[in-house]
Amino acid sequence: MSIPLRNNEKRYGLISQLFHWAIVALILFQYAWAWRIDQVEGFRLRLELVTQHKTVGMLVLILAAARLLWRLFNRPPPLPETMRRWERRAAQLGHWALYGLMLAVPLSGWLYSSAAGYADFWWGPVNFPSLIEANQSLEDRLHRLHQALAIALAAVAVIHLLAALRHHFINKDDVLRRMLPLWRTRN
Repeated sequence: MSIPLRNNEKRYGLISQLFHWAIVALILFQYAWAWRIDQVEGFRLRLELVTQHKTVGMLVLILAAARLLWRLFNRPPPLPETMRRWERRAAQLGHWALYGLMLAVPLSGWLYSSAAGYADFWWGPVNFPSLIEANQSLEDRLHRLHQALAIALAAVAVIHLLAALRHHFINKDDVLRRMLPLWRTRN
């Protein structure tokens, strides 16, 4: 079975699926890495882990922006007609909340890092400049904002997952299948 590159009426295309699953994997990595940073001893190892966390965060930001642009020009498959109006609205709000948070979490991390006086950088020669001047009181507020946004992203992502599982196991429709690369949609 070949998957089309672009979305169609029945399923998400390969490009949308690659964006989706790559960002899912990177965000899961980010939560694990943030937990690991809090567990380690020693400045050097902690700094290395923070640098890796920031680097992956910038990759999430870039991929999320590219995914949003792709979605604007490549409409997703329509929702099942069996969905109630409130379910459709909740799905739309949930998706836009995910997009907003996928952008807001790394941006808040970049601002937090800038306020802390640490320039973000990529592994290699690509440098990301500080967005604001170093500022201790702003650093503390941005750190709390970054954490709150990360918690919000986790909560919305869990709701998204539960809704997909509901569609699959309770509603028995193709909402989940159309985002899975190896599963065929019905008809």
